[in-house]
Amino acid sequence: MKSQFSSALIVVSFSFISLVSLSGCSSAPAVATTNSDRDPSWIKKPDADFPADRYLVAVGNGSTRDRAIEDAKKTMAESFVVQVQSVTESKANSTFNQNTNGGASGESKQDSTKTVSLHTDTYLRGAEVKEVSDQGNTVYALLVLDKLKARSGLLMYANQIKGDLENLLSSLEDQYTQVKDDQAKAKIAEFENLFGEASALGMSALVDVTPLEARLNRVENGVRKKNQNLAFIVKTVQGETYFERDIESCINDHGGVLFDEKQSAAKQTAEKANHVEISVVERPQHLPIEGWTRIRFDLTAAIVQADGRKYRIQTTQTETGRNRNAVLEALSDKLSKDLCNQLFNRINEMTSAN
Repeated sequence: MKSQFSSALIVVSFSFISLVSLSGCSSAPAVATTNSDRDPSWIKKPDADFPADRYLVAVGNGSTRDRAIEDAKKTMAESFVVQVQSVTESKANSTFNQNTNGGASGESKQDSTKTVSLHTDTYLRGAEVKEVSDQGNTVYALLVLDKLKARSGLLMYANQIKGDLENLLSSLEDQYTQVKDDQAKAKIAEFENLFGEASALGMSALVDVTPLEARLNRVENGVRKKNQNLAFIVKTVQGETYFERDIESCINDHGGVLFDEKQSAAKQTAEKANHVEISVVERPQHLPIEGWTRIRFDLTAAIVQADGRKYRIQTTQTETGRNRNAVLEALSDKLSKDLCNQLFNRINEMTSAN
């Protein structure tokens, strides 16, 4: 949110769990050929014996049989990537290495990566290695996936996500916590990412989770409305004030109201506010390389409520970077969000207890 970097890293990511591993596939014995069989027809026309309306096919190549099969898996994976969500963010990668002889080295750089992967292997369990051909310096492999089997697996997985989401929403409606809210959002995002894969399999529809999204919106709106009755005064009583603005921003996002006790018009209301007194302890750690730093930040908040009750919450993070500002940049969002979420979770718990 307070980026000091000038370039953006485009990350195209999906989480591909066990990409068509042969141990997880219902793989029939592959037919192996040798270099005496030059250029089998399936290398150039892999769908000749496997019509596209029923099968997905992929040909891979490599220096060995295993590498050829792995290449075919990646090719098939790419055919599922119909919808790609691009996330742009500024990020600096820092690496630090220390040798056994006491020497050390490090570098800080901007880089970009692109990973092509899928959300689950459920729909790939029916993939089969149908052919393998050794053409001398290159080995080819033909991977075939029956769409009917894959559709069934994907539908089962979608229903599983829906069931998990329904349970989370019921729990949220009973007692709200930020953790469960984040889990519900992750389930919705996971489900949405299945639509591209369903399209690749020729499926016209999946399970409808629109009503569940509406339930989550109602829960969140209810919490924000409830939080509008919560007033906060945030101030740093010890250490770095850098995190204060982020915590205030997070409180606003949750629907809470911020007051400045120095303003006379707000004094009466401020007396009823939750006073959040932040203490920041900075713990630098020695690194045997010039120009690098490693710092642990401990954030503690003492929350004093209008009725005099007082309690504490704490979070901590450690980061290595080229300088102190880079470390602050990397840690600020994580520390502030975690402390803010703990704050509202604790207040909701105490409110429920009353």
